[in-house]
Amino acid sequence: MRWPARAGGSPLLRRPDPPGALPSDADSIDSDTDTDTDTDTDTDTDTDFRDTDSTGTEQPPEDDDDLQGGPRPDRPAGPRALYDGSAKAMPSRVLDNAYTRMAELGVDPARIGAMRAGDPVPPPGADEPLVQVTVVFVPPRLRSFMPEPLPEHEEWRRRHHLPPSNRATPPHDFLLHCYAELLAALHDGALPPVLLATPTWMSGHIDPDVLVDRLETCAAAGVEPVPSDLAQALLRLPRGRHQAAADRAAKVDSEAARSAARWLAGDGLADPECGLVWRHMVGATMVELGDAEPDHFTEVRLQPVLRVTAPTGHRLIDEVLLREPSEWMFGQCASTIGAWPAILPSHREIVAVNLLPYLLRGHWGTWAAPAEIADLEIAQGPLGEATAVILAFLLVGGVPDMIPLILRMAAKGELPAEAMGRQLALVLRRTWLQPRPAIAALTELADAGGHHEVWRILRVLLPELLPREKQRASVTLTELVAFAADVAGWTGARGEIPAVAAFTGSRRTSRFAHECRRLHAQLTGAAS
Repeated sequence: MRWPARAGGSPLLRRPDPPGALPSDADSIDSDTDTDTDTDTDTDTDTDFRDTDSTGTEQPPEDDDDLQGGPRPDRPAGPRALYDGSAKAMPSRVLDNAYTRMAELGVDPARIGAMRAGDPVPPPGADEPLVQVTVVFVPPRLRSFMPEPLPEHEEWRRRHHLPPSNRATPPHDFLLHCYAELLAALHDGALPPVLLATPTWMSGHIDPDVLVDRLETCAAAGVEPVPSDLAQALLRLPRGRHQAAADRAAKVDSEAARSAARWLAGDGLADPECGLVWRHMVGATMVELGDAEPDHFTEVRLQPVLRVTAPTGHRLIDEVLLREPSEWMFGQCASTIGAWPAILPSHREIVAVNLLPYLLRGHWGTWAAPAEIADLEIAQGPLGEATAVILAFLLVGGVPDMIPLILRMAAKGELPAEAMGRQLALVLRRTWLQPRPAIAALTELADAGGHHEVWRILRVLLPELLPREKQRASVTLTELVAFAADVAGWTGARGEIPAVAAFTGSRRTSRFAHECRRLHAQLTGAAS
């Protein structure tokens, strides 16, 4: 049989590599593996195994170091390779399928038992089939090619099977950390008696006094909460200081309680810088669009902008949750989007920034207002350009229930109407959405009682859409100016718009010029 006996009796797999090649998969130093075992009855000799001589007697290995798993001169380590030739490089369980298949093919069970036990392997019997076995061993993430150990947090991520940080959106990655830490605590028998971060309000917030009660429960049990649970609990506190709860927490004898006391006594998480950049494809590279649009562009993306203004000292918050998102959409992360608003109920603009990669990718349908946006409405924190572009896009896109949502935000004085006007202009110029549906949506919003908010949107929108030099006004643009004149009259708006005034001095008699003069007269009080 073509199956050698290693010193100690374990099977030896050998794959000679060409000079300068990286180590083969069979020499991985990682024991968490995917394996593929293939067996057949072909009598041809394979380089993975030592052959028998003409008498059927197995030949001794050429090099004792090879037998013992020591260094091999025919396998040089490349400049970025770390070769581990020890017998422990590939776990013995990898060969279980091979042993099973050998038994099915009629190999002597005593010989198989010796191989499994690592004992000297008896010679094959005369009636024993000649079997060739090939084992393919694939290490995960090519750990055998790592010149240095991974940093502590990256090694933790690898051990807990978390995806690379550049392949997950920050809120999704944060949730995975929470799940992994809780699972590890469960395995270790170190789960706290209560989870700190369980919300007490529908918005996802936690009552500060309830948080202190839970900290006291954990301290009485002598168990520290897992770091991600504490981080999530702090993020779910309402905005502002909570001095009475901070004083209570300061009296609790635990590191988690002392950290919570500092957070409660301060202002919590400082609002980071949030925004977005419109980008388009040039060749094979995404570049910033700037203030103008090229004549032709094929693909547009929204690049999220998120910059921490004041680190919290909590690694999972500063380095995981608040890292700047990618412009790419990761489909596997969409399953947790519904949970994102409750992760940051006091900083909803951060959630909006993380939603941007999904906006232009058709993630949201048109059958109802997205629940994620509705959840942002009941959350806390300032709203900016990220929320504005989402609201503008979904409103003009004809998504039902957006108008009641916008009206609720307006009633609380939280609607970023001017930002919506800016972003709506860009949406109409840079996406497939058209001005006529935009007019229809704004008309419906005004008729529903949001005429003041519509005017705030139009005041910023109009200058961005009016014809540039050597351009002619379209019929749709004329209708937009006429609609703006009507809304200005309903709201009693005042204040000249220079871009509109520029079209009032000519003697042109077009309807567009007439509507510009009518709007200008309303805003300035002059006779039209």
